[in-house]
Amino acid sequence: MKKTILLLAAVAFGFTSFAQKPSEGNLLTEANFSLNEWNNEFSLPALRFRYFLADDLALRVDLAPRGQSAENNFSDGTNTGTQETSTSSFTMRVGAEKHWGGNDKFSPFASASLQFGSNSSTETWTDYDGTGYNAGFNAEVENGGSSLGLALGLGADYWITESFYMGTEFGWGWLSNKVDEGTTTINGTKSTTPESSTSGYADFMFNTGFRVGFILK
Repeated sequence: MKKTILLLAAVAFGFTSFAQKPSEGNLLTEANFSLNEWNNEFSLPALRFRYFLADDLALRVDLAPRGQSAENNFSDGTNTGTQETSTSSFTMRVGAEKHWGGNDKFSPFASASLQFGSNSSTETWTDYDGTGYNAGFNAEVENGGSSLGLALGLGADYWITESFYMGTEFGWGWLSNKVDEGTTTINGTKSTTPESSTSGYADFMFNTGFRVGFILK
């Protein structure tokens, strides 16, 4: 992690004389590289596209698809039960950002975005009862939900070359989460859990790492 930060810093200082901010008609793409609570782990939470309607005004779209699956095995020494899990989610933010001040290399901005999201998860248990191996105990659990939010943010871009920039952004907003009716089937017997929802303020736009982007055109 430290080597990566030093490399990015070296690139930044090595090319600053060639920097130039985008202008009307430019299309940009970027990725977010975040530090996860200072434990030297990287994550790639989203891709962003920005189109500049004017030198100081851009439309933006953030896309964050996610998917993960795993299989856990549980043995009693002779026999083995399994727990298979699968999760997926998709988040999209659509908004705009207003740039002001700065200089040829540095461009601060304010942003506003609407967020839409969906998620689902499935667990399949075979000869497993939630604690360990259990012959003949089979279950399937399915859950899903959606989210809607509004976010306001402040950020900045620092242009290193004519087509490459780094930056950071933080924000604050309101988020509503809906949990759909869930189902649990144990040895052929099905039960359901009711829908539920929560809402409140959130800092889900905060980024503790680097935004790295390029001009596509």
